[in-house]
Amino acid sequence: MTKGPRLNSELAETKARYEALQLSDGGAPKSLAENRAQQARLLQHWCEGAPEIAGNVDLIVPTRHGPIGARLSVPNNAESGPVAIFLHGGGWARGSTANGEWACQAVAHEAGLRVLSLNYSLAPENPFPTALDEIQDVMDWCRGPGEALGIDGSRIVLFGASAGGNLSLASALICRDTGKPMPKALGLIYGVFGNDFETESYKEFGPGQFGLSLARMKEYFEWYVPTGVDINHPYITPMKADLKGMPPSWIGFGALDVLRDDSIGIDERLRAVGVETQFRRYDDLPHGFATYPRTVARSREALSDLAGFLRERAF
Repeated sequence: MTKGPRLNSELAETKARYEALQLSDGGAPKSLAENRAQQARLLQHWCEGAPEIAGNVDLIVPTRHGPIGARLSVPNNAESGPVAIFLHGGGWARGSTANGEWACQAVAHEAGLRVLSLNYSLAPENPFPTALDEIQDVMDWCRGPGEALGIDGSRIVLFGASAGGNLSLASALICRDTGKPMPKALGLIYGVFGNDFETESYKEFGPGQFGLSLARMKEYFEWYVPTGVDINHPYITPMKADLKGMPPSWIGFGALDVLRDDSIGIDERLRAVGVETQFRRYDDLPHGFATYPRTVARSREALSDLAGFLRERAF
């Protein structure tokens, strides 16, 4: 008898711990608003014990859609230097800087980079292209006022998880298409790059047995893409874009993920047009593993791989 895919044992224990915390917090949320609020409460548990850095600075950054919150993680013994802009996951509809607190501090600690995590505006209240506009404005800010905080705005890298991976690649496409300075590198952690719900990974993991489901992904797209906008727009679905000229890209994903084939496909498309990629597949991990490095050694390993790649390209 053929055995099915097996989940990393530490991640399985973490999943059980999350379910227990959720139960103690009133159970599974029934609305997006409740989901956002509960996630904000529970994430504090998973942020504990993050790598030590010089400190975090909470900021307000102006954008064309109004000011947004951000958190700057400053590495130890760092003079002025490159900045890594982090874009959290959550289906464009959930999440905040807390989603990536451990990841940001890990990259700051291991890569020696300042890391700027953004509270970009969320769908469905603020659908495409609001967050992408804000990211462009933040990059401009890094090349101006942000330099007073030790940011070298000429050396920006972008990295993000899930929807944040999508926003990272889409932001680089916008830079290329508008003639703005390109990021030096991209870190794409189990990103959303396609809208083909018939891939093998969607078929295998669509029920959500390891977390993210097909139904939830369809819901996320419905929230993010406004009525009348083509879902195949290259800034929404980068798999449909001309990817020539993209920066060197780190692509890391878990094999137990509905979005597994998005990462495989975008790597193939990037390499086909001559873009340098570093491809990392973690066979026993599901979607969302970068949220749980506190308890999962494989998650810490993945973040270390990413930090090394970003450091090499940023400095």
